[in-house]
Amino acid sequence: MDALFVIVAELLAVPLLLWALIALDLTLGVAMSVVAVLLGRRTVTGALQHRWRSVRKRLLWSLIFLSTALLLADLVFFETLVSLSLARVDERDDLEVYYTKVEGSFILGRIEFEDLVLAGRRGQADAPSDRFELEIGEFVIDMDTARLLRLDFAVEELSLEGARGSWDHLAAAEAGARAQPPPARDFELERMHVGELALSLRDHTHPVIAQDGAATPRALQIELLELDLGPLRSETAVFDLLTHSRGRGSVAGLPFELTSAELEGRAQTTLEIRELPLDALARPLEARAGIRASGQADLRMTNRLHPAATPDQPAEVELDLALELRSLELSGGEDMSVRSKLMLQAAETTLERLGGDFPLAFTLRVNEDELRGMRSLADSDLVERVASASAEALRARLGERATNSKAGRKRLLQRGE
Repeated sequence: MDALFVIVAELLAVPLLLWALIALDLTLGVAMSVVAVLLGRRTVTGALQHRWRSVRKRLLWSLIFLSTALLLADLVFFETLVSLSLARVDERDDLEVYYTKVEGSFILGRIEFEDLVLAGRRGQADAPSDRFELEIGEFVIDMDTARLLRLDFAVEELSLEGARGSWDHLAAAEAGARAQPPPARDFELERMHVGELALSLRDHTHPVIAQDGAATPRALQIELLELDLGPLRSETAVFDLLTHSRGRGSVAGLPFELTSAELEGRAQTTLEIRELPLDALARPLEARAGIRASGQADLRMTNRLHPAATPDQPAEVELDLALELRSLELSGGEDMSVRSKLMLQAAETTLERLGGDFPLAFTLRVNEDELRGMRSLADSDLVERVASASAEALRARLGERATNSKAGRKRLLQRGE
């Protein structure tokens, strides 16, 4: 989404420039007509009698000239204007843009790309942290021309159809190097529609080791059947999409659904996905407790917007997560401490009693300032924060149940005595 926003930001200036030229030409035409009439008449009375007719004549010729020039710009030089607008993107060494065809109208504020390709990287050129490529069959930009005339950059809709791409995570990003250079200008997006999209995510930092020692990156396939986002602001896109997302698709073949609603004037979005593997909890849980977890979970995450109480305070989103853990299994990590071994023994005893199935719930809060300037989930650490919070909640829950179980046995022994 970050690369798309960069393209849109560059193109927003073109229709504004054309309409500004129209206004300037009309203003100069009127002024020059009045001056010419006043200077061409010897008396004020004569000037007043013929002024309006002469002004109308000059304005008519100005409008004819402008209409011809704008038609030429839209019909003949439209693709050239698009190329010139994207010249700043061509100067960047971290993003490449290709397309086979572009058409539309700057006057009407509509631009249509065919076979648009975006390719780029994150991090240093010699040692990138990520590489990505996205091919879009049809990409349409509908600008809000009325708001542009008020110097308010806005887009009515971005539409993507027939998209497929890949994202390769090659190395951990350096501290403070996540965010990409910002777009040329900030704007508001009323709606973003994604028709069909297939995205392959590959993690090269934690490969899967086969029996023969060969390493292959961990792969995750995401398919979107339909997705609608918005309204969004370019400077807080990730924060806004948390509560303004609707759609359906699948992750690793598991179907998911995103629903959006507004309760008591507050936007909220709910994500539901069933039989989600717990592999994402393996590393965070091992880092915190020295224990590995496997199994499945039914996930329901509801994101609720909490508007800012005062102008100097940021808005917040409350992430309310509920997991129904199924067939949970625990095992020891590579470097287990004595404390971790004792915790594992207690947790295994608890799981034997529970059968490996029990609910887990926790809440996270994210404020607007934390995600400001981020236009892609890859820029943020939201996924890592959710995984870490899940692992911490599981560790605390198993410890709590183990403690309660010990306390219960102690009370029974005391009663028996």
